[in-house]
Amino acid sequence: MQPQPLAPVAVPAAMTLVVMGVSGSGKSDISRAVATHLGWRHIEADHFHSRENVERMRSGIALSDADRQHWLATLSQEMQAAQLSGQGFVLACSALKRAYRERLRDAVPGLQFVHLQIDQATALQRVGERPGHFMPPSLVDSQFATLEAPLDEPHVLVLDAARPREELVADVCTWLQRDALELSDAETVFVSEVDSANSVSVTGTEHIYGGRLARLFDQLTDGMMALLMAFMVVAVFGNVVLRYAFGTGWAGAEELSRLAFVWLVFVGVASSMRRGELMSFRMIRDRFPQFTRRLVDSCSWLLVAVASVLAAMGAWSQVHFGWGNVSTVVGYPVVLTMVPILACMSVLAILALVQLVNVWRRPVDSTVALVNVTAD
Repeated sequence: MQPQPLAPVAVPAAMTLVVMGVSGSGKSDISRAVATHLGWRHIEADHFHSRENVERMRSGIALSDADRQHWLATLSQEMQAAQLSGQGFVLACSALKRAYRERLRDAVPGLQFVHLQIDQATALQRVGERPGHFMPPSLVDSQFATLEAPLDEPHVLVLDAARPREELVADVCTWLQRDALELSDAETVFVSEVDSANSVSVTGTEHIYGGRLARLFDQLTDGMMALLMAFMVVAVFGNVVLRYAFGTGWAGAEELSRLAFVWLVFVGVASSMRRGELMSFRMIRDRFPQFTRRLVDSCSWLLVAVASVLAAMGAWSQVHFGWGNVSTVVGYPVVLTMVPILACMSVLAILALVQLVNVWRRPVDSTVALVNVTAD
């Protein structure tokens, strides 16, 4: 299914960038550094090639226009999904021909490009120095033969790829910030509305699901956490003021504050998991091949689902056990302590199962470039 192009605009799209160039120009390294500096998502185009394309490149066969069509369609959908979810993104993609770049612009009108320009001798040297790299010089030559430099295209910055990495990253970030000031009022409103939906993950991990249901879920959990935090502040500090200023106090403040804290923690866990904001350690996982990463992710999410179900069952048992009991001071039902645990663990189990399905439906996006794949 081909992605539907959006309505064209005359200004550069905010928070979008494609770092392009031939193999050896440093696309992956520079784009990843820019994404890290800006807090945007990094998309490595190499990870979205079909297995057939990968095998052709392993054999030293340059890809044809027909070979790249499905790849470009997938990249277009990936950029649109990131933009609609409110994520800024930096795509590392060779985008050698103008037709390829126009295909990407159809998906994200106003898309900005940085062309890392490099001479053929330097590119050959860099590719040859890659440890364990399969790519023969003839394939580098074919990339220069295919390259159509974006000299007269809009929203393009051309940089000398032979310059130091730090200088290139600084120039790209400065250029993006300058163009961001030229956005139209309409696009600024769009970006503000997306940001207000709380769709951006501070960790850069992809959200488990999106859309209207996600916004309602975020509004509900964010509202509950705000109310709980406000209650805790008022109860604790109000009790301190009453105790030291008036020699009195509220006996139930500490008890209700502890209850509110339990609710705050478990509501926050459910909200953070949907947004992809929970801590993760992927150093070893990202070194595996794509299929192995999917298996590792599947096992991880399956374990999360099982653990969440067991925790929910334990909370349900405690609800039955504590039914009819009341707290010592205030006299609230003790089961109120178990309700957020039961609800949170049930939600976590559902989210884990949804993510388990997403592992096999979504392309794998790793921050580590594939060793044996180069950009077409």
